[in-house]
Amino acid sequence: MEVELLDTLWVLLSAILVAFMQPGFTALEAGQTRAKNSISTAIKNTSDFLISFIVFIIFGASIMLGNSISGWIGWNQLFFYEGSLSEIVFVLFQAMFASTAVTIISGAIAERTRYPTYLLIAIWVSLVVYPVQAHWIWNEAGWLAQMGFVDFAGSTVVHSVGGWAALAAIIIIGPRLGRFELKNGFEKSNLALSALGIFFIWLGWIGFNGGSMLALNHKTGIVILNTLISGSIGGIAGLIYSRYVFGYYDVSTIMHGILAGLVCITASANLAQPIDAIFIGIVGYLSYEFGRYVLVKFQIDDAIDAIPVHLFAGISGTLAVAFFYPQDQIFHQLGVQLIGVLTVGVYAFTTSYLFLKMATHFMRLRASEADEIIGLNISEHNASNSMTDLAQMMHRQAKSKDFSQKIMVEPYADAALIAEFYNNVTSAFNKLTDENQSLIAEIAYRANYDQLTGLPKRQLLFTELEKAIVHLEIEPQMHGLYFVDLDGFKQANDQFGHDAGDEILKAVAKRMQLLVRKIGMAARFGGDEFVILILELNNETEAANFAEKLLESIRQPVQISEQRMIEIDSSIGLKIFNQDSNMSIDSLIKDADSAMYVAKKRGKGTWVLA
Repeated sequence: MEVELLDTLWVLLSAILVAFMQPGFTALEAGQTRAKNSISTAIKNTSDFLISFIVFIIFGASIMLGNSISGWIGWNQLFFYEGSLSEIVFVLFQAMFASTAVTIISGAIAERTRYPTYLLIAIWVSLVVYPVQAHWIWNEAGWLAQMGFVDFAGSTVVHSVGGWAALAAIIIIGPRLGRFELKNGFEKSNLALSALGIFFIWLGWIGFNGGSMLALNHKTGIVILNTLISGSIGGIAGLIYSRYVFGYYDVSTIMHGILAGLVCITASANLAQPIDAIFIGIVGYLSYEFGRYVLVKFQIDDAIDAIPVHLFAGISGTLAVAFFYPQDQIFHQLGVQLIGVLTVGVYAFTTSYLFLKMATHFMRLRASEADEIIGLNISEHNASNSMTDLAQMMHRQAKSKDFSQKIMVEPYADAALIAEFYNNVTSAFNKLTDENQSLIAEIAYRANYDQLTGLPKRQLLFTELEKAIVHLEIEPQMHGLYFVDLDGFKQANDQFGHDAGDEILKAVAKRMQLLVRKIGMAARFGGDEFVILILELNNETEAANFAEKLLESIRQPVQISEQRMIEIDSSIGLKIFNQDSNMSIDSLIKDADSAMYVAKKRGKGTWVLA
């Protein structure tokens, strides 16, 4: 009786240790994402624990542990376990496993997934994906269990399943804005916090694997020893690899190496010897690196490398189980393990993919482009931080051009040092003489405005265009983008000289400014090309009328000397866009430019709608 009570106490303690993995994953993922999304990532981890725990103890336990129906699904009355202490503890222990599977998904799809979307994913995986496949493997009547499939503590049941569901979600939701345009990826908010999270996860893994023995004995000690060895070796492998490949010790690689080693040993921690755990740790790390390569190759954006760690290392660890069987049984067991990996993968990925695909018809899964740029902390949770507050105050000062007041932030906040330096800069700026202020103004003017025509340069145009696109999310409107190319300018320039060409450009620019004042912006794009942005059009007819006015204005003769007048014409491409266009700056410019070339081919002196 005392032994049974001791074992129950050990499983309860293990459940508590596994629960520590949840704050561990929260810290890991919040630190691995950008600061503007760290709070959003943390609350998603908190929320998935709430959902997965409740769903599992009410429904999931019955599906996973209940009486089996042909080995495919189980069922028992709700709270069937409440009459026994040992069964209550066992279900609580399994509930921690279910929450771990779900929380893997949050980091993978972080920084662009709406909060309601993630809650929906958590419910689906907790209710449908996790308990059904866990029944196949961990219920003794499950069909994979009957076949002889072995997954001691969840390399497949927990980690691969979370990885498969995350992969399905990523494919549907898509990568973060600009993810594959940056060579080194995005800045991580707090790697020190992530390192702390790793230690919490590692501590939890003692209960994760050790508790799976469901008893406290010598074998439990071996399981825990193997777990710690494999995790350590995975981290050392990451340390060596990053130093050899990158030339420095990459913090993220080391941390993910630890996790990969832990995931890989989880399937066979009860079968392996300590010497085996060393090799398992190396295999786990190599699987992680291979997974990273595959995801980047196919431009699958996993924000924290959860899929390489949990899916790829989980598969490797599950298959490695076969090599702990007698030599004459290895290939048979390997086949069984492969069948289990594939069927669970197909089930978890396909059901998740189809569910989310159907959900797209009823709700928006991804945050809007504007919300993603601002950050989900603010856009979804109205949760700012000192850095964001500092940026907003600096923006307000820049907009008002009043730097007389110092920016005040909490003295011990992360942004305090930056605020201090910024205040020193603005203080020095305020002491500048009028001559120096004029020089600064001249430098700023030269950087942003064309010296010949006085029109804004590309960067100012792009800034205004980006503002217009972002503002469409708040207030639906219609805008027009006009790409203008002067017809016959090169011939006039060659025939009458560059001075004449300059006069033509200045005259055209002045006419454009007269037309667009108060309703938009005209910018010199390069050479004899101009781009005009007209804001808040009432309808397409108004856009067309402006194009006609622009053509008529440009074709008026230009006087280049007292005796000579030059007539010049133009070709215009018009792109009309609104809140439904879902266009980027580059695509808008490209469409207008293409329409302009069509106008040229039609005989010049006309305009074409893109």
